[in-house]
Amino acid sequence: MDITLAFCNSCGFIYNSSFDTSIDYYTKGYEDQQGFSPTFTKFITEITNRFINKYNVRNKDVVEIGCGKGDFLNLICELGNNRGIGIDPAYLNGRSKPNPNVSFIKEFYSSEHGNLPNDVIVCRHTLEHIHNTKTFLDTIKQSIQTKNEVIVLFEVPSVVRILKVQAFWDIFNEHCSYFSPGSLARLFKTSGFEVLDLYQEYEEQYLFIEARVSQNSSQQIHAKEESVEQLRKQVNEFVLKINHQLNSYKKLFQKLKNENKKVALWGGGSKSVGFLTHFDEMKVIKLVVDINPHMQGNYIPGIGIQYVSPEFLKSFNPDVIIIMNGIYRNEIREILSKMSLSPELICL
Repeated sequence: MDITLAFCNSCGFIYNSSFDTSIDYYTKGYEDQQGFSPTFTKFITEITNRFINKYNVRNKDVVEIGCGKGDFLNLICELGNNRGIGIDPAYLNGRSKPNPNVSFIKEFYSSEHGNLPNDVIVCRHTLEHIHNTKTFLDTIKQSIQTKNEVIVLFEVPSVVRILKVQAFWDIFNEHCSYFSPGSLARLFKTSGFEVLDLYQEYEEQYLFIEARVSQNSSQQIHAKEESVEQLRKQVNEFVLKINHQLNSYKKLFQKLKNENKKVALWGGGSKSVGFLTHFDEMKVIKLVVDINPHMQGNYIPGIGIQYVSPEFLKSFNPDVIIIMNGIYRNEIREILSKMSLSPELICL
């Protein structure tokens, strides 16, 4: 499938103009849980507690759009003694601990869900999968109706980091929309929301926006918003540097191949697909490690490399491990140390 990134010169929105809306990417076996990582669990717990304290999200009704397997919804309801409803066609029963205050609806979000109680609406890592983002936000605004006190929290990958480090592995088919702080804020403001806060976390990989419906058109610019011109400059630099980035990895893989190194990649999901698609013909990486047990045993589509557990590395004894997300380096180093393994680690 082709990916053609286009840039809007009016608002800075970046999107895949070749995105095929007829394909069902999410309802059949889409795996997205991150809660098996202590690093991620610590991060999301801190973020959630901060949000709860900031807006007094206690004993409230929380709706999560695109709730995945329900991890975050259960967390915010547990920490704040809240009631929650998760909406996601890919939700699977039994993947999170039961909570009598939390229920799930296996559907795509629509205007029909506007009657659900909603003091807080959360949408994490879903907007980047939405093709018509403005219509989606309009639907959410209609759901809120006249309840101006409803707090909305969105989280998406930050395209600024992708552009800055030429993270081509974070550009893949399931993501049709890419946001910077500026373009995300402009989208919310043109959709009738007031931006309450805007920030990047997790080594600037994730972009958060907190907002509420505004009866007046908001023109206030948040300190984190970049201009369209600034973002265009970053896009142009990405275009100039990306081929050098790709060539440097090809040279690295050729060197590892010439030295007969045993190479594994750590980190499954779309990142690994996006990365390996460029280098599969070199046949250097033999397996992909992931701590998510629901990934293990499956194969990367179109490539055929199998996802394995960390324990598998005992018998494989790799010389080199490429870490798809460098934020997990210490966690991975600790796992390897417990298995008496000390391969070279290359962090993306």
